[in-house]
Amino acid sequence: MTQRRVTRAIVLAAGMGSRLRGGDQTPKPLREVAGVPLLVRVLRTLQTQGIREAVIVTGYQGDQVRTALVSEPSIAMKLRFVQNDRYEAKNGVSLLAAADYVDGECLLTMSDHLYSPELVRRLLAADVPEDACALAVDYDIERCFDLEDATKVRVGNQHIVSIDKELESYHALDTGVFRITPALIRELEALDAENGDCSLSEGVLALAARGEFLVADVGDARWIDVDTPAAMERAEAMVRVWGDMLGDEPGAGAPAVIDPETIENFAPSWVRATRPYNEDHFAVADGHDDVLRMMSNESPFAPSPRVLNAILTAALQGNRYPTSGADLKQALAERDGLHAGHVILGAGSTELIDVIVRTFVGPGEEVLLSVPTFSMYETRTRAVGGTPVMVAMNGEAEHDIEALLGAVNERTKVIFICTPNNPTGNRIPEDQLRRILRLGLPTVIDEAYVELGEGASYVPLLAEFANAMVLRTFSKAFGLAGMRLGYAMAHPTVVKLLSRVKVPWNIPAVTIAAELAALEDVAEFDARMRELNDGRELLEQEVGLLPGFRTVSGDGNFVLVDISDSGLDAQRIVDRMLASGVLIRSLSSHHVQRSYVRITVGTREQNVRTINALRAAVRAERGPALTPTGRLPAVVPAYLTGDAE
Repeated sequence: MTQRRVTRAIVLAAGMGSRLRGGDQTPKPLREVAGVPLLVRVLRTLQTQGIREAVIVTGYQGDQVRTALVSEPSIAMKLRFVQNDRYEAKNGVSLLAAADYVDGECLLTMSDHLYSPELVRRLLAADVPEDACALAVDYDIERCFDLEDATKVRVGNQHIVSIDKELESYHALDTGVFRITPALIRELEALDAENGDCSLSEGVLALAARGEFLVADVGDARWIDVDTPAAMERAEAMVRVWGDMLGDEPGAGAPAVIDPETIENFAPSWVRATRPYNEDHFAVADGHDDVLRMMSNESPFAPSPRVLNAILTAALQGNRYPTSGADLKQALAERDGLHAGHVILGAGSTELIDVIVRTFVGPGEEVLLSVPTFSMYETRTRAVGGTPVMVAMNGEAEHDIEALLGAVNERTKVIFICTPNNPTGNRIPEDQLRRILRLGLPTVIDEAYVELGEGASYVPLLAEFANAMVLRTFSKAFGLAGMRLGYAMAHPTVVKLLSRVKVPWNIPAVTIAAELAALEDVAEFDARMRELNDGRELLEQEVGLLPGFRTVSGDGNFVLVDISDSGLDAQRIVDRMLASGVLIRSLSSHHVQRSYVRITVGTREQNVRTINALRAAVRAERGPALTPTGRLPAVVPAYLTGDAE
C-alpha cells in the first residue's frame, strides 16, 4: 500500500458551541484564540499540508461564518460552504450535509480542534488500506487537558475496537482529525435513515466492527479541543509558548524582542480581570503628617511599651526562621476554651481569607456574600476564577437571610459572614447564623471587630458545626495592623486542610512576639477599649445631629453614616474633609444602594477634630445655614471647638 495524496478536507462548523459562548454572541468557529479565529487557525494548518479545498459545513450563525471566511486574506485554498439546517442534531448529520463532496478519500476535522501540522502529517503518512478510514489518536493520556470531556478509544491491532466518552477501559484519545472515505458516509446514511439522527462515533463503530477503521498515532504532536472557557485559556497559552502552528520548538513564532505588556497574557483571564486593592488613601495619609487617618479602621494607639520590648528582643534573632507560633496558638486557643490544633495563623486575616478561598474554590465556583461587606472576600474570589454572588442587605442594613439561603446552589462553595460587619457594624443573630451553618457548606464567620462590641463570639458554634471557621485579627482592637497577624479557629481537620495551602514561615518572629505580649497586656487593652467605645458614642451622637445625616449603630471601631437624605455628595464631603486634614471613606464602591461615609474612631482629640471638619464640610456644601431642622445646638460645646484637651 502506498500513501495517497489527499487534497480535500471537510470541516464541521455547524454547532452552537453553547459551553464556550457564555455572554459572547460570536459564532464559536470565529471565537479568537490569541487574536485569530478558531476556524481560521484550522484552515491555515490544513493549508500547510497540501489541502487545497475545504468544505465548511455551517449551521448555527452560518451566514456570519461564511462572511468572515471569504474575506480572510490568509486562506489561499478553495472554500465551499454547505449549510446544515439540522445543526442541533448529532455531528454525523453535519458530515452527511457534505456527503456529495466525500467522493473519495479526504480529511475530516472539527472547527474547534487545534493541532500542529505534524499531527496531519502523521495521519496522512499512516498505512491505511483503500476504502478504509483512520482516526488520529493520542496515546499520551496524561497530557490531555480535559480528560473527562475527551472521547476515549479502545485499540486492538492498530484498529478501533470501541470509541465513546464514557469508556472506562481505553488506550488512546480521539484528536478530532480523520481520514475518511465514502464508506463512512454510507454507514451514517443508514443510521440516520433508521434512527433519524447519527453521530460520528456511531458511524466509526459500524466500520470498526468490520475492521475498517484504523488508528494513526500522533506521537508528541500537540492538539487541544477548545470546547470550554478553560480550554480556550489553555489554547491561548499553547499558542504563546509553541507558536501559531503549535510547532516543535518552544517560542516558535515569538517576537525577537519581548514586550513587557505581553507577559500579562500568560495569566489566566480571571487574574487579568482582577483589580489590585486600591491603597491610594494610605498613600495620601502617609504623605502628610498632619492628616488624620480616620478611614481605615486602624487603632489610634501606638504599641504599648511591653509590646515594643518584645519586638526588640525578637528582632535580635532576626537571622533565624520564625517558629510555627505554637505558644501563640496555644494562648489564642485558651482564650476561647479550645486547644492549639483549632488555630491557624495568617499574615493578617486577609491572608487567611485568601487561603480559605484557594482551598475550597475553583474557576466558575461561587462564594456567597452579604453586601456591603469587606471587599477582600470578593477580590480574592475573583483572583482564583471564582464568582462572588452578592446578596444585598435589607433597608435596615441587616443580613437578608431568606435571600442568602435562596442564592445557594450546586456551585456554592463558601459563605462569608462578617459579624460585626464592616462597614455596617451590625451582627448577625445566632438563629440566622445557625440556619446558614446547617447547610453544611464551609462558612466563614469573620469576627475582626468582635472585641470592640458587647456581643458574644460565635466560637462556641465550632463544637456543633465542623463546617464553621471563625476569623480574628490583631489589626483592630489590639492595634497592631502593621504587624500583620490574623488567626482562624476551626475544627482541627479543617485547620489541617487549610495548612496544605498556607505557605510556611508566613508569620515573622517579631510579629509572634508582639502578639504574645499584647495578649498579656490586659489592663492596657481594657483601657483602650473603654476609650474607643466612648469615642464611638461621641461620633454617633454629634454626627447624627447634622441635618440629613443618620448614623448606623454598630460594634466596630468605626461609625457608618448614611447621608442619603442630606442631598449631599459623599465624595465631595470626603474631598472637603481631606482639605481640612481629615481622611474618611466614601463607600460608593462597596455595593451599597444609599450614600454612605465611614469614619474610624480615633482618640478623643482626633474625634473632635473630625467632627469639626465634617461640620465645616457640610457648611461649605450648603452655605451658612446648616439647619432646616434646627437640630444642631445653638451653642457649640467646648469639646467640639478644638480648644479642649
